[in-house]
Amino acid sequence: MTHPVAEDIGPVAPAVLPTPDGAVIVAIEGDLDLASAPAVRERLLSLLRPGACRLVIDMSAVRYADASGLAVLASTQRRADLLGGGLRLAAPRPQVAGVLTVSGLSRRLAAYPTVQAAVAGRKPAAAVMAAPAVPVQAQAEPSADSGELHAAVAALLASADAWRDADPHRRFSLALRALAQAYAGNSHAALVQAARSLLSVLGREPLTYSPVVAATASGLRRLFPAGRCPAMG
Repeated sequence: MTHPVAEDIGPVAPAVLPTPDGAVIVAIEGDLDLASAPAVRERLLSLLRPGACRLVIDMSAVRYADASGLAVLASTQRRADLLGGGLRLAAPRPQVAGVLTVSGLSRRLAAYPTVQAAVAGRKPAAAVMAAPAVPVQAQAEPSADSGELHAAVAALLASADAWRDADPHRRFSLALRALAQAYAGNSHAALVQAARSLLSVLGREPLTYSPVVAATASGLRRLFPAGRCPAMG
């Protein structure tokens, strides 16, 4: 039996399906990213309640996921665990599976090859969570400070809600989305460019003061030599 959702909120499919053993299947489609994360989080958390706390997310139609999208999955899993249930992912595409692996989330959140396998809890196929091969060109790119840069960008993207709150006119939306996409990719050079672009916007556009935004922006800016990026105002 399918229960329609009251409104279409974009990447969450307009239907959920309860299973005979009490699990709830919900499908997500499109991009699970900075723009869609708030609506997806709200919808997924609304499905969890005592007695309905086992959630299976059909990821087969998700084209792309960034750090904001992964944070939604992690927070949904925490809520499900607190209610005594759990969260399982079903049929992620190779690119999304690779992001889960690189981020480390795959160690805490199991992905299954099919929805049926996720509902039954059968052991996930190892290939489901295999990261995509890194192109030779990406392997040869400069890796200096790549660990620090990835950590700084991850911290910034994990605070995406604070950045949105501090940016009522959405002047940073494109730069943040580009940063999230670069973070999900394999190119260190692209990540450096996206980080510099964000800092450039930060030097031109005002933000409502936020300690979280200031801390994460400073963490990113300190990785670039003076004069290479505009200073924060």
